[in-house]
Amino acid sequence: MNSRRTIIKGIFLSFIFILFFGFFISGLRVFFIGSISEGASNNSISDSQNILLPQEDLENLESEINAESAIVLESDLSGPEGHTDKIIFEKNSELKLPIASLTKLMTAVISLNNYDLLKKITISKEADLQQAMKTDLKLGDVFSTADLLYIMLIESSNKAAYALSEQVGEKEFVALMNQRAKELGLKNTFYADPTGLSSENVSTAEDLTGLAKYILKNYPEIAQISRTKEYDVPNFGKIINTNQLLGEIPEIIGGKTGFTTDAKGCLLLVVYNPKGDDYLIYIILGADDRFSEMKKLINLTNQ
Repeated sequence: MNSRRTIIKGIFLSFIFILFFGFFISGLRVFFIGSISEGASNNSISDSQNILLPQEDLENLESEINAESAIVLESDLSGPEGHTDKIIFEKNSELKLPIASLTKLMTAVISLNNYDLLKKITISKEADLQQAMKTDLKLGDVFSTADLLYIMLIESSNKAAYALSEQVGEKEFVALMNQRAKELGLKNTFYADPTGLSSENVSTAEDLTGLAKYILKNYPEIAQISRTKEYDVPNFGKIINTNQLLGEIPEIIGGKTGFTTDAKGCLLLVVYNPKGDDYLIYIILGADDRFSEMKKLINLTNQ
């Protein structure tokens, strides 16, 4: 009888032990799995903080870009209708604004269409009266068309731009600029002078992407000159590009700076895009600090 009670008691204690051990193991398993899950969750949060999500980024980008207008266009330059173009970002891209010295891109186009690069041009009194750069041309200087293109596109010389226009007559030259804009379908673009000093030189960020594509496809020499950081002009000296981002962004294919009091800071950049083996066209108009805004635009749209 006592042995039977002893057996029953042993079985009962064994059952209690097994039950307790089972709960203990389950508790450890829940705790262990919970700890791993929490660690995974923490890692996910950390990763999401380090990765800028493009869609969320672009939704906030408009308020972050302190410029009146901006656009980022991805293009492989194929097709006249730009059917392969992709707008990555835009802010008031159809707003007509003064474009300052971005005007000189069209001045270069018309010059290349009408002049021999070796043609000698004398700086006239009217050209000398144009707003001067720190180091600039002077009355009576004689330079080739090619030299004046370098001085105009690199140093943004108004005197060089005006001197180029005088070879067919300043009014006729500006008429040719507007005619070409019309032919290219730049509906919101108008030129009043070849320098960009007038606030009546206007365009839109959207139109300027069309001009940039046209130049890249048809006038690679303009892109080549515009991305030259420094250049020694014979009988003139070394000129330094007004584009401060040259050398900082190695993929730059071409571009142009612009600034007047009315237009504020303007900047057009074309950058090679290795991800898509194509090009990214960045345009900023009406910025207080065109270079910092451009860097911000590039960083935030290149994630």
